[in-house]
Amino acid sequence: MKTSLLLIIFLISFSIKAQEKDTIYFKYDNKYITTHVEIPKHLYIKDASGTSSGNFYFTEIRNLNGFTIRAKAICLRKFIRSSVFYDKKKHPKLNDYGLYEELNNFVIIFIKETNGEKEYILTESSFEIE
Repeated sequence: MKTSLLLIIFLISFSIKAQEKDTIYFKYDNKYITTHVEIPKHLYIKDASGTSSGNFYFTEIRNLNGFTIRAKAICLRKFIRSSVFYDKKKHPKLNDYGLYEELNNFVIIFIKETNGEKEYILTESSFEIE
């Protein structure tokens, strides 16, 4: 009985916490986002550092079937390059960890259009040091 009660409390607190986040919609840009055959659920961006100090990427959680939005999707490249985490005068240009921390506060959905059909991909920001 205690286990069931604890599980219910955990699920309720988790759902309330998830609802506190705002949602950002990005256009899925094949020229700016890359994937690898070995890890297809990782969406890497061209501006990510990819260095031993860490790398930013998006992790695909799931496709949202039967989902439509009316909000305007943002260009991911413009968003990143106009952020405080990007400085074209520095090397590396992108503060990967700073971007990860900022985007971790949002629900991130990519809108991918293929042959006129829209696909909505729920993702989360991720960071790893290789």
